[in-house]
Amino acid sequence: MRTMSSSFVRRALYDQRGQTLPMVALGMVALLGMAGLTIDVGHAYAVHTQLQNTATAAALAAAGEVYNSSTTNNATSYANQYSAASTSDENGNASLGTVSTAVYTGCVNVLLPSGQTCSSSTLANAVQVTNSVGVKTFFLKMFGVPVLNVSATATASMQGAALPWNVAVIVDATESMTSTTDSNCSTGTASRFTCALESVQTLLGAIPPCTGADGSSCTLAASQFHVAMFAFPNVTVATRPDDYGCSGTIPTPEPYTLPLTSLSAYTPLTYNGNHSTYQVILPSAGNADANGFMSDYYSSSSSNHLNSSSDIVKAIGGASGCQAMATAGGESTYYASVIYAAQAALLAEQAAYPGSQNAIIVISDGEAQAANTKFPSTGSAPTPSADGYTVVTNSTGNTKNLVNSTLGHYPDFNDECQQAIVAAQAAAAAGTRVYAVAYGSESSGCTTSGGGTDSTLVATGTNQAFTLSGTSALTPCITMENMASSMTNSANYFYSDWNQSGSGSTCVDNGHLTVNLSDISLAIASTFGKPRLLPNGSLLYPTT
Repeated sequence: MRTMSSSFVRRALYDQRGQTLPMVALGMVALLGMAGLTIDVGHAYAVHTQLQNTATAAALAAAGEVYNSSTTNNATSYANQYSAASTSDENGNASLGTVSTAVYTGCVNVLLPSGQTCSSSTLANAVQVTNSVGVKTFFLKMFGVPVLNVSATATASMQGAALPWNVAVIVDATESMTSTTDSNCSTGTASRFTCALESVQTLLGAIPPCTGADGSSCTLAASQFHVAMFAFPNVTVATRPDDYGCSGTIPTPEPYTLPLTSLSAYTPLTYNGNHSTYQVILPSAGNADANGFMSDYYSSSSSNHLNSSSDIVKAIGGASGCQAMATAGGESTYYASVIYAAQAALLAEQAAYPGSQNAIIVISDGEAQAANTKFPSTGSAPTPSADGYTVVTNSTGNTKNLVNSTLGHYPDFNDECQQAIVAAQAAAAAGTRVYAVAYGSESSGCTTSGGGTDSTLVATGTNQAFTLSGTSALTPCITMENMASSMTNSANYFYSDWNQSGSGSTCVDNGHLTVNLSDISLAIASTFGKPRLLPNGSLLYPTT
């Protein structure tokens, strides 16, 4: 018995069979852990790639809506629509699980004009989208890791390379723009007209027209952004160079000339023997082309990003030591004719550069009250019938214009606000994007005697339907709103600086965050660009 026991113990101590089993068991655990790590982490990485793609798509889609504060078309709504947060969204994917999307709009220093930096009060100019999801594990949950948290972030803005645009900027140069100062502009004591010109500086300084070329080296042929300036009332051709000659001399105003609505190019018209023009930089002056458009305005090295040698920069006050153009005044407000003039010039420029797109930017308080004495009459040298109308309807309606016999049709001193809307809508119908910037628009200004009543809508002929927002008479604000393109899409191209004395603070733009001309200019500038991605760490001072 003792011998048998001794033999069993000896065999147990010295027999090596099965000793690898514990090692295999431990190795299998390690291998399974590594396999689980590879499978689960690989799955999480694949999910991250999908999240990154949808975050990028969402940020690029939302970039154009950074300045839009409406409840249906703002940056957050667009970002959510193109994220993976819901299977009902454009990029929804049920296999990803429950994805959460966080959207932030904030400020990026590099997108601001030189010398400016982001602060807690700076308007947002970029959007950041983060998609997050908890990825369930298959093997790692056996090691106490049931979920891997995965997220992806993308940041974008609309201030990428400019598209091929021809842009006509129309500035109100009537008395109402000099009679009131703007406390939110410059030193707080500048006139509205000065502030309007400063906003054009901001606009142009935010849009480089060429890649790798500034000033006169940026030719129109190489440029992606051609700009021309218009102002009303018109002035004599002989004195127009005073606006960009740094002389401080005020050009001579003339009664409103009346371009035909069917023109495909704009040339000065005659009145009382004088050639009169709405165009600020005369065609072929300086670096302007035959249609009065320029691309030499930009300088990457100057503090305001403007080339001080450019005639258009001199006219808007962006050249140091050079006085900006002055308001001609004297003729009250009527701006249907200048819109037709700008549209004609745009058509000519578009024909010279096939594939380009047209836009008009109107900066005005929206009043239209010019009396019959501010228009050509039969007692003076008529406007050439080949290019413009000869006379307008008089106060009794006995003298009709050349096309229509109905009061209120262009050109007429009745229903002047309606004519401005019709002119802008006609430009939009021809493919031009119309921006209307209501600058301190008053609660009245379309109904005084001498300027027509604008209380009875003209529903026939060239006039088109527009909303009156429940009132029986047009207001300057409603006029500007209905001039803007895309009225069916939350009035995307209507902006209002309503926080001005005299405006009644009633012309509030609920579609954008912008509340002053400088921010409005940056917002408009962004719409001419392409969306581009930015480093995620560049977003400062998120506001939402």
